[in-house]
Amino acid sequence: MTAKVLHIINDLSLNGGAQRFVIDLVCPPPDGYEIRVITLEDTNDFHADMQAQGVKCYVWDKLSLREKWQILRWPDLIHGHLFPSIYIALAAFGKKRVQTEHATHNRRRDHIWMKPFEFYLYWRYQATVCITEQVQQALEDFLPQWKSHYQVILNGIDLSKYPLKVKSVPAADVPIRIGMVGRFHAYKDHPTLIRALALLPERYELHFAGDGDRRDEYQALVKSLALDSRVVFHGVRSDIPSFLNDMDVYVQSSIVEGFGLAAVEAMAAGLPVLASRVQGMREVIDNEASLFAVGDEKTLVQMIAALCDEEANYQVSAQHSISRCQHFTLSAFREQYYNTYQSLIGDKQRLADGKTS
Repeated sequence: MTAKVLHIINDLSLNGGAQRFVIDLVCPPPDGYEIRVITLEDTNDFHADMQAQGVKCYVWDKLSLREKWQILRWPDLIHGHLFPSIYIALAAFGKKRVQTEHATHNRRRDHIWMKPFEFYLYWRYQATVCITEQVQQALEDFLPQWKSHYQVILNGIDLSKYPLKVKSVPAADVPIRIGMVGRFHAYKDHPTLIRALALLPERYELHFAGDGDRRDEYQALVKSLALDSRVVFHGVRSDIPSFLNDMDVYVQSSIVEGFGLAAVEAMAAGLPVLASRVQGMREVIDNEASLFAVGDEKTLVQMIAALCDEEANYQVSAQHSISRCQHFTLSAFREQYYNTYQSLIGDKQRLADGKTS
């Protein structure tokens, strides 16, 4: 019997980590599964990939009331991602539900009037999958009543797309390229990295992959610090492995980070990775020597210089990256999610199989 799974997410933009998460999970569908996806917004940068894999995608606002009702009645299980998509899934009565908790904090938790709605939400999801232990702990602190519904599945990447080879410090006459991948959002704290560049020698460059509402603000900061010739805004990149292959050091200077998948990708590219000491990044990096306090550009400068001024330090950090990234494989990530699906819909399938045997 084919298991039918419906994913609901706000959009499928290349510029979002949760969006890439969904694509990695559904493409290709495993044998025995039929998968459909609903997006709330008409943004789908993965349409061709999904179509090639036989994954149908619908835009919520373009569906009639009857079509919305039909598609919510179609699956055996619904997997919700992000707010407000996770609330729409509640309209599918009688269906098994899974949601992924992508961050240690969200703005809904700041409003006491939201607590009853959140209480109901987490009750009605039979499984809430947290992307790290720290994300689960934060959720248990917020709503301990439903902690029997919570579990952890670490995100993963396709390691075959990356060289898994340690890089070296560039020669003295070659620029040192610092990279960062992420949406231009306050949570990512790009300004700390920009200010750090202003304190580094001229040979250092900064390369950003991503886009967002704060791009103009960050470009203005770059100009005010006279860094125009040393900072490159690449926009949204579909070829992240290629982008990272051109870098020498990777920095994730986030204020809040659920997991830090881009940091894992940088590890797989053989780069030394430095990150802010926040929940999510600490668990992924697993190396206190590679962490700095949020907003502390002076310490970050010292850490970058220590790596690039001494080949031995660079090699140790890059080797840690190669070793650490192999804890986060795409195959393990997918297997654990589909095992979770099966644990929720397995009884229904066994009953149906028994009727047809």
